Formats: sequence, C-alpha cells, structure tokens
Amino acid sequence: MSAASTMAASAGVLPPALLIAFQFKLATGKPQNLEKAAGFWESAANDLERASQELKSLVEGIPRPAWNMDDREKYEETVEEYRLQLDYLHNYCMAVHYALVALAWALFAYAMFAIAIAGFLAALVAAAGASLGTMYGACVSLAETALSVTYVVTGALGMAGHACAAVLAGGTAVTAKYQSDHGSTEAWAALKKAAVTGSAGAAANLLQSAANAGLAYMNRSNGEKIPIPGRRNEFSGTKGFPLQEIDLDADRKYDTTWNVGGGAKVQIPGKNGPELEVSGHRQRGPGGYAGSDFELKGKEAGPGVDLTGGIKKEWDAQGNAKTTYGVGAEQPDTGAKVGYEGTVGTDGEGENKVTSVTPWGSQEKNFDPPWK
Repeated sequence: MSAASTMAASAGVLPPALLIAFQFKLATGKPQNLEKAAGFWESAANDLERASQELKSLVEGIPRPAWNMDDREKYEETVEEYRLQLDYLHNYCMAVHYALVALAWALFAYAMFAIAIAGFLAALVAAAGASLGTMYGACVSLAETALSVTYVVTGALGMAGHACAAVLAGGTAVTAKYQSDHGSTEAWAALKKAAVTGSAGAAANLLQSAANAGLAYMNRSNGEKIPIPGRRNEFSGTKGFPLQEIDLDADRKYDTTWNVGGGAKVQIPGKNGPELEVSGHRQRGPGGYAGSDFELKGKEAGPGVDLTGGIKKEWDAQGNAKTTYGVGAEQPDTGAKVGYEGTVGTDGEGENKVTSVTPWGSQEKNFDPPWK
C-alpha cells in the first residue's frame, strides 16, 4: 500500500490523485498480521475441540459396573453441559478465524486495486505531459472518475471491517448467552469485565486513528507542491507536516499487567526526506512497576536502496537493561534486504546475527564478531 500511496501522490499534478492517495493511506493495513492472528484463533478452536472430545472419552471410559448409581447420570449431564460450553466457544473462535481471514483477503484485494489505480493515474500524468497540457482537463476528468471508484471500493473495505467487528463483538455476546444457559454463572460477568478492560485500548486506538486521519490528509502529497499546467502560480499539493503518524497503546496482559505508552513517526517533507520513529512504554502490574522500553529507529531513502538503523532499550522490573541495536539496507522495489542486529542482555552477554531477505527466501545466522 505504501507504494500505491506514493505513486498516487506522485500524480499530484491531477488534484483528484491526492485524495486517492489520502484514501490509500487510511486503508493501509497488514494482511499478513491478520492471517497470523487468524491462525492463533484457529489453534485455540482446535484445542477446545480436542478438550471437549477428550472429556467425553474420559466419561465414557468409566465402566458401568464400576459406577452404576443414580448420581452417575447427574454427573454425565453436568459434563455434557460443560462440553456444550466448550463447543460454543470453539464455534466462536472459528467464526473469528474466518472473519479475520476474510478481512485479510479484502485488504489484499484492495492493495491490488490500489496498485491498478495508481498505475492508471501515472498513465494519465504521462498523457497530460505528452500532450503539452492540451489534454490536461480530460485527464483530470478521468482522475475524478477514478476518485469516485476509489470512494466506493474504500467504502466496501470499510464495510468488510465492520462485518469483522460485528462477528467479534456480536459473537462474544451470543457465546456468553449460550454458556450462561448451559451452567456458566460467570459468563456475563467475564464479558462485562472484558468490555471494561478493552475499552482503554479501544479509546487509545480511536484517538490514534482520528489523529492519523488528519495527519494523512495534511501529508497526502508527501510534502510536494506540483505546478498545475496552464495555470500561473497554481499548485497541487501542500508542503506537508513533519509528523506523519502517532501510535497510542493501552494494553493489558493476561496477568493484569498494563502496558501504556506511544510513539510517533516523523519525516522531513519531500520525496527522499529522512524518517524517524520514536516510541516508549511503561508497564505496571499487580506489584507495581513491571518494566519499560524506549526505541528509536531511522530510515534514509536513497537512490535504489534505503538505509535503516535503530536502537531499543528495555528494562525489567528490577531495572536491569537489555539493549538491541541494528543497521540494514533495503531495496524497496524488490523487498530484498540485509541487516545486522546486536543484543546485549541483562547479564551483559551479547548476541549478534545477520539476516537477509530475497525473493528466493530468507536466512538468519548468528556469529561472533571479530571485535568480541
């Protein structure tokens, strides 16, 4: 999606292209992360199904002659009620799995659509330039048509996201009701507690999304102002704003430890402006302070190769520090990259590794540096 956004912004001589680039930025996602999450939900569903079957086998494995009193029937009914609770939870996990997979494919399809639209805009810019501006009006009209199509497709992607959210939210309520109907007295209380706990993270994400939408609009032309052909002193695009996006976090782990913090991405406006990312978090658990972290990363776009580097410090509850640092280079068109990462643990011991990613595969190798 970043490539499509950049291509659309580069066609900024056609004003509708900048609004298309803005939508591409808003719709940027990571389908691979959704598929990974879907896999975890499927794994949980399989574990629940296995537990239900094993529980049934254990009960059926008790010989009748060994236990033929009246309370056996009551015991079997109780176990069956519990198995139904597991089955309902299994069905919910599978529903979430399919919803996340569907959303991942929707994002992938949108990315393909975005590349096609960006290519179309590039062709319009080339046509306008080749005609020395005589076809500029017609090209703008076609770009407006592309903008209308993009509005519709972006709306469809938004509806896919709403459908996925409905499965997650509605499914929890339905599952809690079914579990409550089959003997779980704590189902509704657990749902209410989860809703209250999750509201902090949801509020942070909503605030983050609102801020990033405004920043995406301000930076829709990537900081470039392009003269409009045939119009003196008229430009398409804006100077942009160094702050590109923010990240807000308020998450709770399973052990009730909260991780609160945030970060920001800053880029000098322009096609090859350097980019910096900074973030920090503080953790607090039942026993008080539970650790913190700080990270600084940078990227400099070059002719054909982007250079990257960064450092991250992590502290545990006792104040012991772990440091991770690295440098690398990436070819943005092919996705090929190579990097070095070094780590100094809380015990003072270090690790060093080199990673490489190419269209033919990836490799990772630990090594002892000559300066060690």
